[in-house]
Amino acid sequence: MKPCSRKVRPSSSYLQKIYSGPIVAKIQGSIKKLGQQYQNANVVLYNKANLQPIAVRKPDENGNYKFLGLNTDLKTFVVAFDANKQFNAVIQDNVVPK
Repeated sequence: MKPCSRKVRPSSSYLQKIYSGPIVAKIQGSIKKLGQQYQNANVVLYNKANLQPIAVRKPDENGNYKFLGLNTDLKTFVVAFDANKQFNAVIQDNVVPK
C-alpha cells in the first residue's frame, strides 16, 4: 500500500459569501392558501447572486414568517412550498431586506 497525503484545497466559488454590514434588516410576510392564513408551509430565502438558500422558516400559527439579521445590500427571492404538496410553490422575486 502506498501512503497517501491530504492537502487543504481552497473553498469552492460556489459557496455563499454573505457580507454583513453595519445595517441590519429583515424580511417578513405571510402565507395564505385560498385567501386564508396558512401555517403548513416551508418558506425558503435564497441569495439571488448564487441561488443558494440562506434560511428556512416555518410560518407561525397565523401564517406569518420573518427572516431577521440581514444586510440591506442583499438581493434575495423567497419561495414558499406547501408541505401537503397540494399546491405549487409560490415565488416572490427581488425581495430586499428593510
